[in-house]
Amino acid sequence: MVVGLVPPDEQESIAEKLVEYYKNLYPGIEFAREREELSHEQVGELLYTYPGEETEATAKEKMRMISSAIGEGYNTPIIVLKKGDKHILLDGHRRVRVAYSEGLKWPAMVIAPNKEVKFGIEDMVLGKVKELF
Repeated sequence: MVVGLVPPDEQESIAEKLVEYYKNLYPGIEFAREREELSHEQVGELLYTYPGEETEATAKEKMRMISSAIGEGYNTPIIVLKKGDKHILLDGHRRVRVAYSEGLKWPAMVIAPNKEVKFGIEDMVLGKVKELF
């Protein structure tokens, strides 16, 4: 595993923390979790959210690391919030950019609420991956 990349077991922990975070923010909502293999087309349809503070130079360097590690089997899943027919990216912004730019499919941990609710993250959507990258 390349130093600086998110290992699969750590991503499981991140997914658990995100589910608990959302349960606290939205009492009474339960979340189903499933793994999906997203096709390149589905990766392009993901709603890309604000990735947090990071310089573009740093992002590009990490994306080079990801691209290189893919050849060694790196494929830590991204985390996606499923809302109806929309899939909103929660974690894995650089992995998504690399996967889309290289024409790859990518694994995802999908969390889906059991009730319709407006999530704050929806206000942070910048557009679809295919429109932005």
